[in-house]
Amino acid sequence: MIWLAWRQQRFPLVAAAVWTALVAALAAASRTDPELALIAQLASGYLTVGVCMFWGAPLVARELEHHAHRLAWTQSRTRDRWLAARLAVAAAGATAAAGATAALIALALPEQPGLDPMTWYHYESHGVVPFARVLFALAFGAALGALVGQTQIAMALSVPVLGLLQLGGARALRERADLGYWPLQWAESGWYLLAAAACVLAAWTAVRRRS
Repeated sequence: MIWLAWRQQRFPLVAAAVWTALVAALAAASRTDPELALIAQLASGYLTVGVCMFWGAPLVARELEHHAHRLAWTQSRTRDRWLAARLAVAAAGATAAAGATAALIALALPEQPGLDPMTWYHYESHGVVPFARVLFALAFGAALGALVGQTQIAMALSVPVLGLLQLGGARALRERADLGYWPLQWAESGWYLLAAAACVLAAWTAVRRRS
């Protein structure tokens, strides 16, 4: 089951590897160019958008749209195992890409004396938030695809709705909570992970109701 899910997700996995290579090149070049340094720190956000739109949204929607799920479910594979395998492979790949991106940014752009760690582009590219955020983006895209059942519609809706959820959820928490850097990092990551769990539940419910 895992092997099949891996084969079906070769394109986003390869894309994640290419993305990591591009971030590595950008991070290396940003040591001498301040403008590139800012772009490099925004790479974590770009990854979140890409994972949601191009990995999460088609993850279930494409299978439902092409009715490939029916064949999988008739080959001694339960719906739960089918969905779990697809999500597990995607989550592993997305987390690895987020980790590589965060590590490259941290190595290439060490913290500068006097830099406020709460500066939004620094805060969102360091710590544990990038990991939790990319998992939420993946789970949200998958849930949206499972509910809509149409790949293009799910992809089109994924990014604007994801942005609204981030602004109304995690970033609103950041603005209102009177916490230090690390307590806020963990609190925001907890919000993302709880939201991701809710999205997985929504995707599971939608898949269970499919015929």
